[in-house]
Amino acid sequence: MGKKLLILFLFLGIFTLNFGEDISLERIEELYKNKTISEDDYNFLKAELEGTLQEKHYFSLFINRNWISDKFPIIYKNNEAYISMFHFFKEINFRNYKIDNERIEMYLGRRMHRVTLNFKTGEITGLEKTNFTKKGFFKKDDDYFIRYNLFRDIFLNAIDVDHKRTRISMSTRYATPQEIRRGLKLSQEELEKDGLTNNFYYTNSRKLIDLGYMRFNFDKTFTKSEGKKDNDWSGILEYQGPFLYGNLTTEYDVKEETFTSTSLYYPNLPHNHFLELRGTKVDNDYWEKSILFEKDKGYFEEGKNFIIRENVPIGSRVELIYLGATIDIQHERNGLVEFKNDEIKNDREYTLKIHTKDGQIITKIIKTSDDFNQQNIGEFQYRLYSSEEKSSNKNIFETEVFYGFTDHITLGGKYYKTPETLNDEYIYLERGGGEFIYSNHIKTYPYTFVLGGEKILTPKEFQERDTLEGLFQIKFDNIKFRYEQGTYSEYYTNHKSKIFLVEYNPWDFLRLDYTYEKLEDFHGNKDRGYTFEGELTHNFGRILSTFSFEKDIDYTKRYSLNLYYTGYRDYSVRWNNSITEAGDDLESMLSLYNRTTKNGIDYSFDISYNEKDKEKFTFRISLDYDNWFSFDAFSKDSGDYEISAGIDRIVDLKNITRPLDSMDSSRAEVITYLDINDNNKFDLNEPKIGNVEVEINNEKKITRLNEKTYFHGIPNDILYTFIPKVRRPGYDIINSKFSLKGKGGGDIEVLIPIKPLFSLSGNLHLENLTEEEKIDVYDGVVVKIKDSHNIIINSTLPDQFGYYDISGLTVGDYTLEITSFKNTKIKPLIIPLKVKYIDEKTKVIKVNSTIKDNKIIQLKEVK
Repeated sequence: MGKKLLILFLFLGIFTLNFGEDISLERIEELYKNKTISEDDYNFLKAELEGTLQEKHYFSLFINRNWISDKFPIIYKNNEAYISMFHFFKEINFRNYKIDNERIEMYLGRRMHRVTLNFKTGEITGLEKTNFTKKGFFKKDDDYFIRYNLFRDIFLNAIDVDHKRTRISMSTRYATPQEIRRGLKLSQEELEKDGLTNNFYYTNSRKLIDLGYMRFNFDKTFTKSEGKKDNDWSGILEYQGPFLYGNLTTEYDVKEETFTSTSLYYPNLPHNHFLELRGTKVDNDYWEKSILFEKDKGYFEEGKNFIIRENVPIGSRVELIYLGATIDIQHERNGLVEFKNDEIKNDREYTLKIHTKDGQIITKIIKTSDDFNQQNIGEFQYRLYSSEEKSSNKNIFETEVFYGFTDHITLGGKYYKTPETLNDEYIYLERGGGEFIYSNHIKTYPYTFVLGGEKILTPKEFQERDTLEGLFQIKFDNIKFRYEQGTYSEYYTNHKSKIFLVEYNPWDFLRLDYTYEKLEDFHGNKDRGYTFEGELTHNFGRILSTFSFEKDIDYTKRYSLNLYYTGYRDYSVRWNNSITEAGDDLESMLSLYNRTTKNGIDYSFDISYNEKDKEKFTFRISLDYDNWFSFDAFSKDSGDYEISAGIDRIVDLKNITRPLDSMDSSRAEVITYLDINDNNKFDLNEPKIGNVEVEINNEKKITRLNEKTYFHGIPNDILYTFIPKVRRPGYDIINSKFSLKGKGGGDIEVLIPIKPLFSLSGNLHLENLTEEEKIDVYDGVVVKIKDSHNIIINSTLPDQFGYYDISGLTVGDYTLEITSFKNTKIKPLIIPLKVKYIDEKTKVIKVNSTIKDNKIIQLKEVK
């Protein structure tokens, strides 16, 4: 750099004194052509004249007085300092961010504060500062270099650049997870991987059997059909509770004196899987039984359609919400709710708002996507399904396994055994296959490649036994391309297929989907065609409107217009309309309903028009009052109707007279104790302590000395993360993450270890030096504390008098290291430290030192 500046000054002098003219680009090009200056000098001077000269300087980096690096770069461009964002992230091992299409989303600090930067539009969200200009950054080698002042406004409270000492000192605005008394040397993910972060997860212990909840639903029904009137009654009992270490849901028909359905559900299994054993009575003497074991995504795909399915408490009513509007609502049936809706498409985010009978509200986010069964490294995805088929009197068996071999490669295997007809009789057909999935990025553009094969194993009668298919998909910003090609065995309808798909989302409110298909059957007959769908989505205040046009492979055109009003207080309106090009099948439905049960009334009203049916108009009204009385009425314009009224009540079988805490919830029993030996276990000699604030399910409580603290009504199947706040000085939770999830049955025992904190203090004593010489020595010294894994957990610098202190140490073995990074000839002081809790008076450790004979030595023994 010095040589470059010398050349620049030299040419400035030459041009000024000898030529009496300013440097110009033309003059530099002339000198370069005459070989008066080298190519490097030409590029340097050209960049200087064009204002694009970039100079890189390296500094020692200190963050919050902790030494981080000796080689942190700053680039100077147009006399402005720019800081590499990703280099900064790398130095502090910050990984809580994702970047897509020049938009970076970050979660900063202990509270995971969300901040987004859009480098395309210059918008900032999550800060007081809301925008920046293109001069605030530049992009180079897939990295963003942010101007000094803008970088400070986003990440820092203060920054000081000492050019004389080539040192940068930063004070961060947000604490990163690893900064909590473990330093900035490892990211939170690495700490967890190495076992250095304490992860406390609390849940119910699964029970063999326990009493649960019972729903009593009895109705008297009056009907009129084709001029004939009749009346009848029905009685349904639904039960939900712990059984065989799972959750049992069953339904009993009181009138018919028979069980109609039952399921045993095991959620939250490893790798986010669930197991469900289900039986449904389909005829008087036949039960359809099935077993399903698979990953819980909250949805499944049925062809090109996405169907959202969720296990919910009995008696629940569930809203499906998209873009803030309620687009559908369903009541549970045997502990399940399922949504089949034209608005459910891939690459979208939906919210399920689950209203339980006792007024609890549970929300769950569902994100639909074509994930192609991709897994992270070391993760598994299983699917096992088995059921009975009544028509063939045979079983269906399907199994799939996918494993994340690397961060980019997933390998899968499949096996199917299904009953099929051959020569007018049912036989078992067995198929087996494998799949290779590779996903990566080209710059910031994600792509996926899938290659799969399958073979008919038995029987041998099939001529075409092999299947081979491939897929490639890539996404550029708002447009996605996919190509699929396959050759199939005789198990499938088509012998060959080629499919090309384009999805284009230029704006949030517009979506265009185009699919071209070329098919060939086993007789050589070919068919081709395309499907096109366009959709407009827009919010007008509280009204969500969607308009779509579809043209399928049979060239049938369909138009639909839907309006959703999420309105004043608890009221919502849904109006769905659809018609094909022929125009003789108009369908329209208008629904009015309330979204919550705070006032004790749950109601809905529907009116629909269907041009195909004989009865064009139908009316329906439903009402449920205070978890007690229910009323339903359905009528047609022909005069036929069905009216029912009765009771609908849910009780806790443990105490039917007591109001429900929550129909599907758990209780937490919290104990805070002093973990004096740092083993994260509640030992007999460790005292319970109080004055710790705990917040679970939006309820805050302060623990008390030698007492348990109870939290009631915590909804099951919701993961709660919480950070206890210790209100006693000198104590903390230290590098601990706490989460809680109720799974039904039994109380949750929450044992929270509170750690006593210790401090290290000392003085680097220097003699026979002037004050300026002492300051110069102190500026080159760093004090580090390493844990038993030899990882730096904290560091500091001596002040101008040589005093230093490090707080936040817990019980354990450490290494103290005092080093001069400025004068490497000085031998560092490296001594072991053993921190042990004895009483309140032994929480400060003193280590004084001095420099003698080019060595840092200890003056006193560790106390």
